[in-house]
Amino acid sequence: MRQLTILISLITFILLSTPCSASKWDVIILTTSGLNGQLVPFSEKSELNNGNMLRTFGGFARIQTVFESYRQKFPNKTITIATGDDLMGESIQDDQGKVVLDAMNRMGFDISTLGNHEFDRGSNILAKYLANKNFPTIVSNLIINPGSRLLKYIKPYTVIERGLVRIGFMGLILPELTMISNPGTTTSVNHDLLEVARLTARKLVNEEHADIVVLLSHISIDDQKLILESIPEINIICGGQTHKDIFPGQEVIARDGPTTGLMVQGGARGRFVGVLKLRIDDGHLENHEWTIIPITNSIQPNKETFDFIKAHMTKKLSTAMLTISTKPLDTEVKSIRIQDEPAGKIISKILMDKFKTDIAFQNSGGIRGNKIIPAGPIYASDIDTMLPFGNTVTIIKITGEELKQVLERSVQNLPESSGAYLQTAGVQYTLDLNGTPQTLNITKQGKVISIKTHGSRISNIKIHDKSGNYIPIVNDKMYSIATNSFLASGGDGYITLKNSKQKVETFIKMSEVIKSGLSKMNSITYGNEISTFNLNGDPFFTVSQSPDK
Repeated sequence: MRQLTILISLITFILLSTPCSASKWDVIILTTSGLNGQLVPFSEKSELNNGNMLRTFGGFARIQTVFESYRQKFPNKTITIATGDDLMGESIQDDQGKVVLDAMNRMGFDISTLGNHEFDRGSNILAKYLANKNFPTIVSNLIINPGSRLLKYIKPYTVIERGLVRIGFMGLILPELTMISNPGTTTSVNHDLLEVARLTARKLVNEEHADIVVLLSHISIDDQKLILESIPEINIICGGQTHKDIFPGQEVIARDGPTTGLMVQGGARGRFVGVLKLRIDDGHLENHEWTIIPITNSIQPNKETFDFIKAHMTKKLSTAMLTISTKPLDTEVKSIRIQDEPAGKIISKILMDKFKTDIAFQNSGGIRGNKIIPAGPIYASDIDTMLPFGNTVTIIKITGEELKQVLERSVQNLPESSGAYLQTAGVQYTLDLNGTPQTLNITKQGKVISIKTHGSRISNIKIHDKSGNYIPIVNDKMYSIATNSFLASGGDGYITLKNSKQKVETFIKMSEVIKSGLSKMNSITYGNEISTFNLNGDPFFTVSQSPDK
C-alpha cells in the first residue's frame, strides 16, 4: 500500500501532464484486469491516517477517459484489453451483463479473454453476451463441444496489427473452471497449460507471422511465471485472475536465452489501468516501459458513458433499506475465505430458519463485494452485491458421515484462502490443521469424479438441536441442509452434495430469501469474539424482531 500511496502522490494523471515522444514507441497496450462489473467508482481505506482515510478508485467512464487520451497521443498504436471476470457484480443481476457489455463496447475495447465468473450463469447466457460484443474473445485451452453456441464467439487466438507490427494474442483460463463455475456439459478445459501455450504461441509465430506474442491470462501467478520461463515465443503475459498489483520494476521475468519475459497486471475492479509501451525492431521486442495509472477523482469521466451508467444505476439498483447492523460486516476476500464472518453467518442463519433445516451453509467464494459494509443501514443493493450470481436455494439430505466429508472439503486449503470455505449455521466442529487434508480425483478436463483422500482435519462435529443444544452427529443419521444451487450441483468440488439422492430444488432466488429475512429484523448485532471454527452457540446473532414484520 505504501507503493500505491507514492504512486497516487506522484502520478496526477501522468499521461495528461507529461509530454511524450510518440515516435519512440510502436505499440501501447492498455490493460484492465477483473473489472467485476464495477461500473461506478468505489471507495477503500488507505494506509494514511491509521487506515481511516478513504480513497475512491475505478469507474468505467474514468477508464474510458484514459483510453481516449492515449488514443489521441498514440494514434493507431494502442490496444485495449480485458483479462476476464468482467461480467459479474450487482450491475448484471437482471440483464445478464448487457449494461456491462454496452459500456465496454462504448469504451472501445479491442480484445478480451474470459474468467471463471463469465460462466457463472451458464454457457447459454454467456453466448448471448458474447453475441453482442464489438471485440473478439480468445481462450486457447477451452474444449468446446460441436453444436455449442460458444464455438461461434470464442477463438483460440488472433492477430492485431498496429502499423507494421503484428501482435499475436492468445488466452488461458484456469484449469479449475468446471469446479468453481458453471460452464455446463458442453465446455471443459485442457489442463496442460504449458503444452497449449507452447503450441499456440508457435502457431502464432510460425503460421501467423506474429512479431510478438501476448498471453491474456486468467490463471495463477505461478503458472504464468512457469510459462514465461519455459516458452520463449511468448513475450508478454497480461494477467487477471489473481488481483495482484504489479508495479513498475516488478514486471520483468528473467529466463534463459536472449530475451526477457514481461508479466503485467493492473488492479482489480478498475483500480488501475496498466500501460505497457513497446518498442519493436525488426520483429523483436527491443524495449518497454510499464506504468500503472490510478483511476482516481483526478480523472474526469467520459460524459456519454457516465450518463449511460448513471441512467442504469438509477433504474436498477434498489436503495430500499432492509435492516440495521450495529457492527460492520466484512466481505473482504482476505477475511471471509479463511474464517467465519458475520456477513456469511447471516446468510446461512436466514436460510436455516426460513427452510427449517438442521444446517445451512454458503460458500465464501459466492459472497462478493470484497469490502467492509459499515455499521448502519443494510440496503437491498448490498445484498445484490454480496450475492450476484442468481443462485437458487436447494434443500439436501445427507448422512452424518457425508457431512464430515463436506466439512473436510471446506477446510481442505486452509490456512490458504479458498472460495470453497463454508460459512455455516447450525453446526460446530473442531479443526486440526495438522490433519490430512481432503483431496479429490479430478479429470484432465477439470471434472471432479470422486474423493481421493477423505481427510482427517475435522472432528467433534455437533448439530444445533431444537432445544438449543449442540449434540454430536450420528454417522448414519440423515440431516437436512439448505444451501445454494451451485454447491448442490457439485460446485467448488463438493462431489458429496452433487451425489446426494435426496435433493429438492426450490427455484427460489437466494438473494431474495436473504432480503426478505433481513427485512423482518429491526436490527442485528453479533458478539465480539469470533472463533474461526467453533462458535459460541447459535443463534450467533442477536436479532431485534419487529412485531409488525
